[in-house]
Amino acid sequence: MKKLIALLSVLLVQGCASPVIRIEPVPATETISHLCIKENPKTYMEDFLPEVRAQLAEHAIETELLSQGGDCPYTMSYEAQWSWDWFWTFSVYLSLAEFSVNKDGRQIGMASYNAALGPSAVGRTKNKIRPLLIELFRK
Repeated sequence: MKKLIALLSVLLVQGCASPVIRIEPVPATETISHLCIKENPKTYMEDFLPEVRAQLAEHAIETELLSQGGDCPYTMSYEAQWSWDWFWTFSVYLSLAEFSVNKDGRQIGMASYNAALGPSAVGRTKNKIRPLLIELFRK
């Protein structure tokens, strides 16, 4: 019985953990007014990319989708995954978001969000990526 209580306690504490966020901001010396985004077809939430583009516009960064053979000095790639929470919220939540900003093919900034399962997973996707993009493009 003590082992069961200990195991449940560990799961509860782990479930309440905060998301892991890692950010390496784009250097302040880089002035990005135009950014080409490499569309990721593996990201299944149709409103994810439009939300990213809208938030970048708030930073006065014009965006366009990078076409094959397109030439753009500043590019951004992204990865996003959603998971199903069967225990806390019984809903789909953003479990992973990663952004990489490159200049002429060399990474100059990155941001990642990895959600912990539990109450911290609750919330709108746009509110989870907003702090990432703010810090990634801070001046």
